[in-house]
Amino acid sequence: MATRDEPAWQIAAYAQRKRLSDTTLARWRAWPATDQAALFSLLQDLQCGENHLKDLLDWLEEIVARDEQTVAAILEQRELRSARATSGSRHDKLKAVKAVLRKLRYPRLTRLEENVRRAVKALDLGRTSQVAFPPDFEGDEVTVTLTVRNVHELRDILSQLQRRLDDGRFQRVFEALDEV
Repeated sequence: MATRDEPAWQIAAYAQRKRLSDTTLARWRAWPATDQAALFSLLQDLQCGENHLKDLLDWLEEIVARDEQTVAAILEQRELRSARATSGSRHDKLKAVKAVLRKLRYPRLTRLEENVRRAVKALDLGRTSQVAFPPDFEGDEVTVTLTVRNVHELRDILSQLQRRLDDGRFQRVFEALDEV
């Protein structure tokens, strides 16, 4: 008979409190006991419902399969511990944890995003111009949006864009995108 201190009982109580489906609970329970307990510890901090839990299960399983690590080892990484310790609301912590897990799940995509972000920042276009990319960089189009109030501002921003084309800064944006 399980006691109140056993992880299995704690997980069952959490599942009942959060009204988790049998399918989601079965996925979690299929993990080794140490991984179940590590995730339970995280969930105590974050108080995730089923949808967020399913995201965590998906992401952690993918990282485990690719990196041949345990969930417990992943959740003990310094960056994840820092995310869990983020001050603020439960939502802030969840967002920070998910951001770290996303970086672990998609290391190449996050490097690409960082390279593109730096290249766009180097354009130094100010608030009058926005550079946007397709979601998850699926596609090869770059959208440049200009916000101006008059012809003079339009002429100035177009001149600035031309200088960025001439000095190669826009080329670096496209080179960063070519890494996909």
